[in-house]
Amino acid sequence: MTVPQDDASYQLLSLDFGAESGRGELITLREDKLQIEEIHRFPNRPVNLCQTLVWDFPFLFAELLSTLQVCADRNLSLNGIGINTWGVDFGLLGEDGKLLANPVHYRDARTEKIHEYSDSIMSRAEIFAATACEPWAISSLFQLLAMQREESPILKLAVSFLNMPDLFNYCLTGRKVSERSIASTSNLMQVDGDWCQDVIHRFQLPDIFEELVEPGTIIGSLSPEISPRRNLADVPVIATCSHDTAAVAAAIPANGDNWAFLSSGTWSILGRLCSKPVTSAQFLENGFSNEYTLGGWFLCRNIIGLWLIQELCRKWNTVADPWDYQRMMEAASQAKSGAIIDAADHGLLAPDDMEESLLDLVHRFHQPLPGSRAELIRCVLESLALEYAYRLELLCALSQETVDSLFLVGGGSVNKLLCQLTANACRIPVYAGAAQCTSLGNALTQAYALDIITSPGEIRHIMRNSFELATYEPIDSDYWVDRLGQYKLLTT
Repeated sequence: MTVPQDDASYQLLSLDFGAESGRGELITLREDKLQIEEIHRFPNRPVNLCQTLVWDFPFLFAELLSTLQVCADRNLSLNGIGINTWGVDFGLLGEDGKLLANPVHYRDARTEKIHEYSDSIMSRAEIFAATACEPWAISSLFQLLAMQREESPILKLAVSFLNMPDLFNYCLTGRKVSERSIASTSNLMQVDGDWCQDVIHRFQLPDIFEELVEPGTIIGSLSPEISPRRNLADVPVIATCSHDTAAVAAAIPANGDNWAFLSSGTWSILGRLCSKPVTSAQFLENGFSNEYTLGGWFLCRNIIGLWLIQELCRKWNTVADPWDYQRMMEAASQAKSGAIIDAADHGLLAPDDMEESLLDLVHRFHQPLPGSRAELIRCVLESLALEYAYRLELLCALSQETVDSLFLVGGGSVNKLLCQLTANACRIPVYAGAAQCTSLGNALTQAYALDIITSPGEIRHIMRNSFELATYEPIDSDYWVDRLGQYKLLTT
């Protein structure tokens, strides 16, 4: 598994599993610059099976193997393989090492009213203080507690708990480890990076938790029965930053310390690096959390993102009258400012009709009714930008630190209107680019594990050297100060 140090070119496979689709990305690192090539893409289709919403893990693993087959067919000389996924979900293994059931989807109904069950044993404030992770009902802890509440026979048979990327890694190598960035989403890892025995014992959970390892740890090689060809048999499988947001945080192309980042996609994650987690009651009350990445912790908040636009597009975009993203953004760019809504309203999480839900919010907040689709899109984008600004202001106040720039990465980085509105609302420069930051952070953490890269700071240098960032300077500051004041009134 030793990488030849005199070879100036390295090829790393990033497998990025998202909630809607997955991708195999070939990342080539040569002379401090990156190239990225998508070599395989596949859907991720959850299945409602016997009244339980599950991930189709066999299908996903088959697509992972298909990605490896592409690499073998192209005779690629891979230096490493790394996997990242969404957070919180997991698989349970039996005594024979086999998967007991398909992992359950975090949107499954089993965790409904779970806090009514858990609060009397250990309060959410206590859990947050111990784990630094927001005690969402969907976190791994509460999913396990839902199984406990239901007296699940699967939980009684389980001998190993593995979060999704750790489960994929186990299937590739036969080795069971838990990587810390994904474990930090579980409400089961304490602030010193070990499993939180206080939480585990208070809830009388079984002893099923595996060895915790740092992001950037070589786990082993592909199992012989997995490797499609001999040229892949000795490729290292690496526990990278296996939570997708942690991979993003590791690869933000920033310099210095006084910056924040916004990973913009279906969801938006606002964050900044920190020397230690913040576990104050105020931090929890305002919906913030702490997660782990290469080199330490970062503060963050999940925010509804371009899901709002995606749902409008899904409704409006027809063959007879196409409303694709390009048309939507062009129309919104020409529209005038008008209504704003609380972009974090819970009614926007999964409405039957997004357009109706948005218009209902406009009416509830006594805002001027949008006169066209373009004005409604403008309303959504301005509200999102104001939500980012409001949460960034809170993040700085609660962490007692300021920022002078915001790095916007992910799919939203190509949305010029959103980037400019975000700069205006936050009143600081926004640097946008690196749309595939998750896969790149995955690959560069692999490079760190292989001693190709010697420090997390070198990762950021390579990112800056590889991608051109668009700069959006804030304009109309006085107008946006007033606008943000109006937005805060809507959220109280």
